[in-house]
Amino acid sequence: MESEGETMVKVNPNKEHCYYLDGYLKANIDHMIKDVKKRNYDGFVLICGREGFGKTTLSLQLAMYCDPTFNLDRVCFTAEQFMEAVEGSERYQAIVFDETMGYLSSRTAMSKFNKALIKVMNEMRSKNLFVFMNIPNLFMMDWYVAQHRTTGLLYIRKRAVFNSYDYPTKKKLYRMGKRYHEYCVPPNFYGAFVKYFPIDKENYEKKKQEAIDGWIESKRAEDSSIKQRNLLIIECVNKELLSQNAISELIGLSTRQITKIIKLKEEKEEEI
Repeated sequence: MESEGETMVKVNPNKEHCYYLDGYLKANIDHMIKDVKKRNYDGFVLICGREGFGKTTLSLQLAMYCDPTFNLDRVCFTAEQFMEAVEGSERYQAIVFDETMGYLSSRTAMSKFNKALIKVMNEMRSKNLFVFMNIPNLFMMDWYVAQHRTTGLLYIRKRAVFNSYDYPTKKKLYRMGKRYHEYCVPPNFYGAFVKYFPIDKENYEKKKQEAIDGWIESKRAEDSSIKQRNLLIIECVNKELLSQNAISELIGLSTRQITKIIKLKEEKEEEI
């Protein structure tokens, strides 16, 4: 993403949607579209920043600009929805992954998502897709995705104001800022964006809430199954039904993890 353009340019990806984009940003997105269509690339942009600063708004505007057929069907809130969208997309279509509900807040969830993402990246490129991924923090991403695989980064530093990093500057930022999670490298340029929301807001919120409800339910079920598994492990060890090594071989946990489960149970009993 190189800095060239002018302040706020009116764009009209189709007759229904007409809004303004920062001129510098538009020039760089135009360059990305050209690369995707002429050099057989994909366009993969990370959008980071605090909740409420406008990540969703900006990503939807850019997705609509790159792909006038873009709609709510290709707005994703979970890894499963994202993988389905990639598999179901046609060439040159846009997808938005919108991490707006703490879905990737834990290290385990982020690790699983990074693995899922790596699985579909070849398909993203073979279909020449435009992917805009909203996450709270650049430094939570896998180094391969953050440094090598993404085209650029837009960091929303305050409401409706962004810093833009091209491919080499983004790589430098990830290396230098990783330790303290700081955006310590100057951007290539900065700009602003308008509040225009290019898809139906009510249906967007409905799909988002359904994803949140499903995620909470699955997390409760997962927590319950883990609790039952731990109780079963403790019972087997206490009654000498199975050794820790035997349990490890059966369920795939290390003996160290099994020892930790037993220790936590003992500590909790002591507190009571």
